[in-house]
Amino acid sequence: MADLSSFWNWRGRYIGYRVADDLFCCDGRQVGYFAEGDEVYGCNGDYMGEIRNGNRLITNLSKKAWTRRSLIPRFLKSAQGHRDMNAKEMLVGHEDFPIPLECT
Repeated sequence: MADLSSFWNWRGRYIGYRVADDLFCCDGRQVGYFAEGDEVYGCNGDYMGEIRNGNRLITNLSKKAWTRRSLIPRFLKSAQGHRDMNAKEMLVGHEDFPIPLECT
């Protein structure tokens, strides 16, 4: 899987990886997709969050009602998980990016 980027939530939990414009858990299940470059939408089309600080995902509360198209999730090979990182101080008007059930 070339051109792979890994992401953690604001608390430092590993979320998964990006391939093209899709976000996958380490077990290979697609949990969402990227739109507008840095925004993440779930496969059901609901806003989940966005990229901040290069490899961190966080949810902007003012965007929680945003929606886009839905899609049928894809499955890829599982990928090696990553260690959790240090938590960051939560930004005002934000909450932590949700950890999809598939990733827990």
